[in-house]
Amino acid sequence: MSYFFPVTEPENATGQLQDAYTTLTSMFQMVPKVFVAQSMRPDLVEPIVNYINRLMVEDHELPRTTKELIAAYVSKLNKCAY
Repeated sequence: MSYFFPVTEPENATGQLQDAYTTLTSMFQMVPKVFVAQSMRPDLVEPIVNYINRLMVEDHELPRTTKELIAAYVSKLNKCAY
């Protein structure tokens, strides 16, 4: 994928960004490109990753599968392209 600004791909990440990418890989078996696009600010990526992990991945009142189905449905309603 081509970007108009410098980004750090997962294989080149170090430090705080590498930790965030490792967490994302454990959650999704990949690093979604939306996080690679934010890699200019690793200090902001990590809190977002932690938020998504707590909100979507960890089981609380709803299991992960239910939360993902709700998110997919909302994306469809919003005519999200991805």
